[in-house]
Amino acid sequence: MTRYTLSHLETAACLWEAVLELRDRPETTPDASSLALALRKCVDTLGTAALRLIVVGWVDAVESAWRTIEGEYPLSFDWDFVPRWIADTIDWSDPRSPVIRATAPVRYVRSTSFPPIGYDAPPQTAIGTSHEDHLAIEVHTAVIEHRHGMNIHVAVDATALDVEIAAYCREYWSEIDDARDPNALSDAEAISSYFEGHPSESCTRDRMRIASVAHPSPLAAGSIEQGRHCVLSTAHLTVHTASCLDKWASWPPSDRPIDIAASVYGWFVPTRAIDDDRRAQLPQDLLRLIAFGRAHGFQFLLFDCDGSDVDGLPLHHW
Repeated sequence: MTRYTLSHLETAACLWEAVLELRDRPETTPDASSLALALRKCVDTLGTAALRLIVVGWVDAVESAWRTIEGEYPLSFDWDFVPRWIADTIDWSDPRSPVIRATAPVRYVRSTSFPPIGYDAPPQTAIGTSHEDHLAIEVHTAVIEHRHGMNIHVAVDATALDVEIAAYCREYWSEIDDARDPNALSDAEAISSYFEGHPSESCTRDRMRIASVAHPSPLAAGSIEQGRHCVLSTAHLTVHTASCLDKWASWPPSDRPIDIAASVYGWFVPTRAIDDDRRAQLPQDLLRLIAFGRAHGFQFLLFDCDGSDVDGLPLHHW
């Protein structure tokens, strides 16, 4: 199953909010008026639900455009850049199918047709491309966790990444209870069906911006493993589970039902998939929290007595 971060969801919300704002904005200029009319026609033709699904599909494109200029853009991402990007980049001529223009520039250039919403300053000239921008690339990554370890895939775009992930799913299709021929399914259908149907495997997707380092330090030049974790309050654990973690942390690694590490005020717990024998040894509240972390793209959970409470997760007062 494709995993999305909170950043993806926030960008999707910004896009939809901007579409509604542009549709309903006062008709102060000819360009603003024509765009509002085109948007209203599109809503009338497709309906709100169908248009919303199209709009959220632009998340990758608008975030990629933002990364090329975020250090130089003088205004905000949500209220200024996103509506400006929609106005400059989306072709609304066919109300049944608004699309990103095929000739849209790789780098965002502000249009001089009308200023961003709420901004009355004169339009600026196009922002130049620095030497570092030419050397930086964005890649799409996926980590497939399974009982033998993990597979890491890297591709230049989301479509190429889907091809790699789908190939894995088709190779191990017999591990899920699905009688369909995976070769007859699209890549997206094969990926979704496989990870939704598999009892223990997961796929976490992300994007990375890679830039060359002109003069790397000895530390940067070395091989440094990195990861992502979130901090949760120990109050999300029951007293029994906290006692188990405390006990397991003192055992030899080979005897623990899960790889954990004690911190000064809590424990580090990995979120990778766990085989059935080990799952049976873990309390249900811990399994739910591990699933929560994996679903949100975190590789580790740090349970800390001073950590934050998360809405929607059970709290245990002890």
